[in-house]
Amino acid sequence: MSVRRYADLALQYVLNVPSGHPDDAEMPLIFCLHGRGADANDLADLAPMIDGPSGYRFIFPNAPKPFEPVPGMTFGYSWFDGLPPERDSIASSRNLLLRFIDQALERYPTPSGKVIMSGFSQGGLMAIDVGFRTTQSLAGIAVMSGALYEDDPPDFKKRLPVLMVHGTQDEMINVNLARRARRVLEQHGVVVEYHEFPMGHFVTPESMAVVGDFIRRCLNIVE
Repeated sequence: MSVRRYADLALQYVLNVPSGHPDDAEMPLIFCLHGRGADANDLADLAPMIDGPSGYRFIFPNAPKPFEPVPGMTFGYSWFDGLPPERDSIASSRNLLLRFIDQALERYPTPSGKVIMSGFSQGGLMAIDVGFRTTQSLAGIAVMSGALYEDDPPDFKKRLPVLMVHGTQDEMINVNLARRARRVLEQHGVVVEYHEFPMGHFVTPESMAVVGDFIRRCLNIVE
């Protein structure tokens, strides 16, 4: 895949497109949001694991907040402070992401409705948060090792399918938080496809195969 880094939208981002395709070729678009302490490059290696038969455009935005695990030391970036998230910091990132999504879909030709929002860890939480708020037409939301921000929930009237994959041995975001997120989403009428794997706070080829299959089904792509 062709990998490039850009800073022409509201957030810096990494763009992955199939080799031989121009950046502005029309194709489905997958947004993928990284976790705390990482950056836009962190998940770029996942693209070949879930790419479709005709190719997707992947956009990996960089979170806006430098992550400072101890005063004076920064390590990667984060979307918000704390867990549960600090309200003002998540609201700030939410607004940036919503603007970024609009800009990206204006910048890159995308078939109508062929957009997936996805994320890992903090990015998974943000994927749900902005996925149900954006005015753009999405096909689905894929959450890897994430959770749900309940203090300021979006309107779940948009009937978007949600995939959640989580490790039963996750030491960062306990699997019980994922199970609770599933229950809350389903109580709001959201159709959730939920999978647990015997893994920690990371992804595996098996979990990514599930993500890839979900994306293909949401986009109505037949291999």
